[in-house]
Amino acid sequence: MLQDESSRPHHIPLQELKEITDNFSIERELGQGGFSVVYKGMLWNGETIAVKRIASSLIPGLQKQFEREVYHLMVLKHPNIVRCVGYCYETHNACLEYNGKYVFAETAERLLCLEYMPKGSLNKYLSDESSGLDWSTRYNIIEGVCYGLCHLHEQMDLPILHLDLKPSNILLDDGMLPKISDFGLSRLLDQKRTICTSSRDGTFGYMAPEFLNGGTITPKSDIFSLGVIILEVVTGHRDYPDVTRTTSDEFIELVRKFFLKF
Repeated sequence: MLQDESSRPHHIPLQELKEITDNFSIERELGQGGFSVVYKGMLWNGETIAVKRIASSLIPGLQKQFEREVYHLMVLKHPNIVRCVGYCYETHNACLEYNGKYVFAETAERLLCLEYMPKGSLNKYLSDESSGLDWSTRYNIIEGVCYGLCHLHEQMDLPILHLDLKPSNILLDDGMLPKISDFGLSRLLDQKRTICTSSRDGTFGYMAPEFLNGGTITPKSDIFSLGVIILEVVTGHRDYPDVTRTTSDEFIELVRKFFLKF
C-alpha cells in the first residue's frame, strides 16, 4: 500500500494497527497534537508508517474533523501533501462508570495511517540556532509549501482551504521536501469563494484578521498563514507580531537586519 501511489486509502482493522504500533506504546510515540497522538508503525516488511490516533472523547467537533480529514485526503495526491494510506473507524460497547453506576456506552476508535516523514515537522527547524538550514534549503521548503497550497486552491474541482497552515503541520522527508498535513479544519470552497462562520478554530498568529475578527474565510486565509510561515523560515525568527509578543515595528526591524546579511 505504500509503494502503490495510485491506490486510494482503505480501511485497516484496529487490531492490525495495534500490532504495528506495539499496542500504541509510549516508546512508539512520534508526537502529540491537541486531540491526537501520532505513533510509529512498523510493517512486516520493515517499512514505516505514521499512525494518528484521534482522542476517543465526546469533545464536540472531533468527529466532523476526522471525517473532513479522511474525505479530503482520499482525493489528494501531490508531492507536497502528505499521503494517506489508510484509515480506521471502529466502534464498540464498553461498560463504564457514570454517576456512580455502570452503564454500557459506545466508544469509537478513529485513526489515520500516513506516510512516515522522518525529519518531523518544520516547527523544530525555524530557529537559526537549532536548524542551521542554508538558504537553498529554506527556499526549497517555501517553494514546496507554495506548490502544495496551489494544488489545494487551484487544481481541485472544488478548492480546499486548509485553515490551519502552520510549521507543525508541515512535515519533512529525508530530503527536506515539505508536505502539508493535518486537514482536520479544512473546508471545501463553493462558487461563492467566501465562507462565513462563527467558528474560530485555528492557531493564533497564523489566522487571518478577517477570519479571527469577523469569521470570514476565503483562499486569502491560507495565504496569510503562508506569509507568516515564509517570514519565519526566511528569518529564523518565530515571533510573528501579535498583541502579546513582538510588535510590528520590532518584527520589521528583525526582518531588515536579516536581509542585510545577504
